[in-house]
Amino acid sequence: MAKCARPAGRKTEEYWLKSMNRQVVFRVDASVEMGLGHLTRCLTLADALAGRGIRSCFLMRSHAARLVDMVEGAGHAVRLLADPALPSPETGDDALAHAHWLPTTRQHDAEQTCSALIAIGAAEWLIVDHYGLDIRWERACRREGLRILVIDDLADRDHDCEMLLDQNLVAHMETRYHDRVPATCVQLLGPSYALLRPEFATQRALLGPRSGKIGRILVCLGGSDPTNETAKALTAIASLAMPQLAVDVVIGTTNPNAASVEALCRQMPNVALHRGANNVAELMRQADLSIGAGGVMSLERCCLSLPVVAVDIAANQVPSLTMLARLGALIHLGSAAAVTVQDIAAGIASLGADASLMRKLGDVAGELVDGEGRERVCAAMDALPAL
Repeated sequence: MAKCARPAGRKTEEYWLKSMNRQVVFRVDASVEMGLGHLTRCLTLADALAGRGIRSCFLMRSHAARLVDMVEGAGHAVRLLADPALPSPETGDDALAHAHWLPTTRQHDAEQTCSALIAIGAAEWLIVDHYGLDIRWERACRREGLRILVIDDLADRDHDCEMLLDQNLVAHMETRYHDRVPATCVQLLGPSYALLRPEFATQRALLGPRSGKIGRILVCLGGSDPTNETAKALTAIASLAMPQLAVDVVIGTTNPNAASVEALCRQMPNVALHRGANNVAELMRQADLSIGAGGVMSLERCCLSLPVVAVDIAANQVPSLTMLARLGALIHLGSAAAVTVQDIAAGIASLGADASLMRKLGDVAGELVDGEGRERVCAAMDALPAL
């Protein structure tokens, strides 16, 4: 856990010792199909809680073992839940839409989680960010004194929780969980609660007025990008025959197409490849335009007033991208599977010829996210009375 300065004085000393004994547990997974977004936002919240002297332990399925270093490197503990020798996800009428995200049943996952909770010891919160888990799992994990925070985007299943966080800007966001959570559940809804790393607020403070001209493009289509939309975007940029453009390409360490992306970057002038970059906020501030997808990166781009030509790479990204486009915060071309190289090239060329629209896109986006959402979530958690 990241170390914090220890406050002086008897009362503050007692508070500090007490808070160092506080602990929360995260249940989250990541994979090429799931992407890294769920884990990334949980790490952001864990880092913010660490700043308040609260320890975090991450429970992940063993198929995510290669990401343990990522979590432990941030100062948090990890316990892996053993996967069955043969995956056996739930099927049948009561199976969730994302049941295949688990290699086992919800009941078995809950049993493993409960065993881990006993081994971990007292915890104030169980924070779950997983489309394959719902009210059945949450009720099975209930124990005395443990509050549950659900992080969700879909509103497609019921939850038994004290708090629910959905950081997305979507239609009817104030009411879509009305029948999905208990009446007493505290709902944190919308981009004011966006779980962005603190460097986004730092880079936002350094951001000057955007000119509306395109001299540098950031290409970033998620941590895994299994369908290689990155290559499609690069091909579109190359087709514009604008060698003066500088291009930053960001891919994750789990990207299965890294070799082909790297080869394509070498063929183009003024292109820099960043694999597993830890300075994405800085790259966003320096860019004039981004080619990207939905998810948490939409909120990151908004924080830095970065115009974007966006495609959706998963169904859960569509509602938020649709709303952001409706508000005039980005250009949404549609599903990545249907969007062509020519579509992306035309989108870039159109914005390149309209500096006024570029500035407007950035201004609208920047009004939506201020980069302080993680602190608001921590404050809301602290304000909720203990069970």
